[in-house]
Amino acid sequence: MQKTEMTLSEKLKMLPDQPGIYRFFARNGKIIYIGKAKNLKLRVRSYFLESQLTDYRVINLIPNIVDVEWVVTHTEAEALILEDKLIKTHKPKFNIQLKDDKSYPYFKLSISEKYPRLSLVREIDKDGSLYFGPYVSVTQTRAAWRIIRKYFPLRQSKMVLDGSRTYRPCLNYQLNRCLAPCAGLVPVEKYDRIVQSVLQLLKGNYEGLIDNLKTEMEKQSQALNFEEAAVIRDQITVVRQTLQKQRIVAKDKIDRDVFALIRSGGFAGVQILFIRNGILLSDDFFLYKKAEHFDDQEIIRSMLSRLYLAGDRFVPREILLPFPYDDATMFEDFCRQQKETLAKILVPIRGEKKALLDLAMKNGEQNLGLKLNAMRADEKVLEEVQQTLKLRNRPNRVECFDISNISGSNNVASMVVWEGNRSSKSNYRKYKIRTIDGANDYAAMEEVLSRRYRRLQGQDQPVPDLILIDGGKGQLSSAEKILSQVGVDLEKIDLIGLAKGRSEKRAGVDKGQTDFEYVVKPRRKNIIPLRKNSSTLYFLQNIRDEAHRFAISYFRKTHGKAGLKSGLEEIQGIGAVKRRKLLRQFKNMAAIRAAAIDDIQKVKGLSKNDALAVYRFFHPLPDIPAEKQNQNESR
Repeated sequence: MQKTEMTLSEKLKMLPDQPGIYRFFARNGKIIYIGKAKNLKLRVRSYFLESQLTDYRVINLIPNIVDVEWVVTHTEAEALILEDKLIKTHKPKFNIQLKDDKSYPYFKLSISEKYPRLSLVREIDKDGSLYFGPYVSVTQTRAAWRIIRKYFPLRQSKMVLDGSRTYRPCLNYQLNRCLAPCAGLVPVEKYDRIVQSVLQLLKGNYEGLIDNLKTEMEKQSQALNFEEAAVIRDQITVVRQTLQKQRIVAKDKIDRDVFALIRSGGFAGVQILFIRNGILLSDDFFLYKKAEHFDDQEIIRSMLSRLYLAGDRFVPREILLPFPYDDATMFEDFCRQQKETLAKILVPIRGEKKALLDLAMKNGEQNLGLKLNAMRADEKVLEEVQQTLKLRNRPNRVECFDISNISGSNNVASMVVWEGNRSSKSNYRKYKIRTIDGANDYAAMEEVLSRRYRRLQGQDQPVPDLILIDGGKGQLSSAEKILSQVGVDLEKIDLIGLAKGRSEKRAGVDKGQTDFEYVVKPRRKNIIPLRKNSSTLYFLQNIRDEAHRFAISYFRKTHGKAGLKSGLEEIQGIGAVKRRKLLRQFKNMAAIRAAAIDDIQKVKGLSKNDALAVYRFFHPLPDIPAEKQNQNESR
């Protein structure tokens, strides 16, 4: 008997009235949308009601659905977690693409230890420590951390201190940045007072902290401990002048996050205020492009997922939203079951909480305006680059390659990506050159381009508008040849080379200027000189320099000092100690290669035979004059 497939309408009739997730499939078998539901039957069927045909997203989604599958879960919280994981795995076309979970710096105070430490972390663990944050600006957070460590010198070492043994104090003690509890040089009571001061500082209880410090300063003064009193005076000063800058925005001192959603044309922005203990601790802004494809519910859902679902992320007591969230109950159940937190989603309409929403909206409107202005400025730059270089396409996506090696060995390469006049670091790629030995940048570039664009053929991945090669006509011709071989259509994708020139006459530059940058293009005889200080020059230089930086950093990370020593390791009788002495004396391989035997003999710890072995390694015997050989061997 032939098996028959169920139609979509037949499957819709079998939907259960239980919580779970559902997946819509297109004709090619790909998942195009994933959603969750408290009641699968009601939720999935609602997509096919006439009342939903006013929703732009649903109007575009429905014609593409040919099949539906679902998974029943025990609880709504399980559905929430499963939906989040599946969206990140399958990246459906009609879902907002959830990027890597957003993480912020937190201050961690390890109060479970006898001598607590203060550190900066990005993940919250259930280890008995206290966590304070999130802080959006890493630079400002590290600056505050340095100030706290200077004036409230808690220990920084990670060793376990239980009082059973003591250790020699480290350099921080000599610099007055630590009280050396490891050496038993500070009473536990005094150390605890500093811990309590830091605790009040992180909680934002500045007035109480200053009052306590004043009391302690007077106490030390009366006891004639003037040095100790001066230290406390400095602590009071730094709290008043540097750290007491956060704004108090709520009287109830409840931890809450405030969300505002702002739309403009096809863009949307989400502004978040992080309020801790009634203080506006920090804020962040997220921009959504092509936001017209997604309704407000979908955007808020993506933000809640990004900030709270992964790991042991902190969830505040209250989350304020500008409109009712359909899955509020599901999210609250998730927080109660998975996070053990009684979080509430609220939509205030008056009072202090409504004022916080208004504050978030005001900041969000300003941030969205700044982002859009910056994007318009970027568009002007891209237009100028296209016109100056006479490109077929506007260079919205640029891929640039660079080769890095030392003395022709340990070849590596990098590819950096620019999207909309901004680096796209998630798309960067690193390459180890597999087929080339020695310094052959042409062959290395051919290998990298071949590997990159052969893999790209037939895959559903973005292709570049512009491929940028660091080099002149030779490198460009080599790149053009290999790209054509691997099937890259150079009638649709632009290819250019960026090179340096030193000919004043050929480039027509101002007299006295010897170096300039120019562009070469396939099948074009004349170069395109780039005007100094032009947007096109800066655009290409930034991309090229970033590719070079990325390649160098990859080389150093992969090979480290071993890359520098690789040649010396082949010299008979020259071990690790002597290699270090040679590198310390001459700094690099090129200097060692150029050194005379007499100079090599001056390296402390190397014998005459060692110096001769090093010299002969770089200068084989046939290349050394006979007189020099006899002279050196007779010494």
